[in-house]
Amino acid sequence: MSGTTALIFGTQLYADQPALHGADRVLMVESAARLHSRRWHAQKLIFVLSAMRHYAQQLRERGILVDYRRAPNFETALQAHIAEHQPECIQCVLPHEYAADRIMRRRTEQLAAQGIALRFINDDPAFLCSREVFAAWARGKRQLVLENFYRWQRQRLGYLMDGAQPVGGRWNFDTENRQGAATLPPAPPLPFIAPDALTQSVIEEVRRDFPHAFGAPEPFRYPVTHTQAEAWLERFITERLANFGAWEDAMSADDPFLFHSVLSLLLNVGLLTPRQAADAAQRAFEGGGIPLQSAEGFIRQIIGWREFIYGVYWLYMPAYAQHNYFEHHNPVPDFFWSGETPMRCLAETVRTIQRHAYTHHIPRLMLLVNFGNLAALDPDKLTDWFMSVYIDAYDWVMQPNVRGFLYADGGKMATKPYVASAAYIKKMSRGYCDQCYYDADQRVGERACPFNALYWDFLARHAQKLTKNHRMALILKGLARRDDLLAIQARAEALRRAWSAQSAADFGDDA
Repeated sequence: MSGTTALIFGTQLYADQPALHGADRVLMVESAARLHSRRWHAQKLIFVLSAMRHYAQQLRERGILVDYRRAPNFETALQAHIAEHQPECIQCVLPHEYAADRIMRRRTEQLAAQGIALRFINDDPAFLCSREVFAAWARGKRQLVLENFYRWQRQRLGYLMDGAQPVGGRWNFDTENRQGAATLPPAPPLPFIAPDALTQSVIEEVRRDFPHAFGAPEPFRYPVTHTQAEAWLERFITERLANFGAWEDAMSADDPFLFHSVLSLLLNVGLLTPRQAADAAQRAFEGGGIPLQSAEGFIRQIIGWREFIYGVYWLYMPAYAQHNYFEHHNPVPDFFWSGETPMRCLAETVRTIQRHAYTHHIPRLMLLVNFGNLAALDPDKLTDWFMSVYIDAYDWVMQPNVRGFLYADGGKMATKPYVASAAYIKKMSRGYCDQCYYDADQRVGERACPFNALYWDFLARHAQKLTKNHRMALILKGLARRDDLLAIQARAEALRRAWSAQSAADFGDDA
């Protein structure tokens, strides 16, 4: 037996990887089973594979011995590594996804039988609040509220604080961060990082070996190294952060990125850490030129929302992934894959995902998840779809974001279902409703926007459950005043039946 192996997963590519400390070598694995487990977006495959291979190359340049294995599955690679290197100890930061975490924990006894110690490292740069610390914060609380967690994080970590009080005297500037598309200024273009030779070889490999991958492999524009990721962050801070706050909820058919950072994919594989991102925003605000509402809105996404999602996931898994509060069971419509629908907002959103494997959070929430609830889509199938097509999607991200905002969890994560009619979409978007086949102001009729009939029908179908939620009381009063409810419900049912009949095969884990 000889020495210690640092096992590094593809979502833990930290510049300062704790598992490297005291290690004699590194094991990294590309699992064919994982790569072929679903119909991933081509650019997600390219991003993860290129980032992993660049990381291994950089470790070798630092003089670190790297055993990089491409194997049929993880277990085959692990046993081959053990046979060749005979480690006394294998150490790793635990995976972020529940299933992988449990598999690794079960391996403790298996490896012990081979005379190998398996050591788990608690220090994880990917999060500022560990799952254990979050569980301690949540203990005894009847309802987990993001705002309360976020304030606690601000106090604990010291971001935008003036002693014990928030800078500017307010914790949250969300009400100022809802400017609609009517006032939307032009945004600087998102950076484009030309693929180097290694990334180009991955692009060709994905094009060859994954012919049924979703979306387009090119143009591929994203960072795949720490240096590129840091430059990407700096470009956001200097070019787009100032306007991020006011227009973070706006949508545009002409520009899917607007003033958003597009950092989530980098944070979720470790090319950046949340501390790097939050520190950069804090420094920029302190240096002047960045409005408080923008700095606060961005830092809230990093230290509040992202960490809250991770904590909720680990607090409630594995039961969380089974919740279906409204008992919705419809399949994901075919147009979620093809983009072929007269609803321009959804068509353009799917086409954006096809081109970039990305949209910012408002199309995800107020178009895709909103539609998912209104159309009674099965939470499992919708979560599977998000997992497949988004470049930053992992189980810990998507279970709370999709299932939680669907309110499929009955209110464990969100305080109400996030549903809206066409009026919200029209207000917050540019280039959707004004160029659509449907009329956003009509509820019934062939040209009426489907979001309207589906919205009122959703409220009617689930009124009994929704009356238990005080945040829905005012909305339900509007339902009682509808004199066209029967026509609305008939149209909604016809729409759902048509989409279900046209749905493609399930592109889930067995695809």
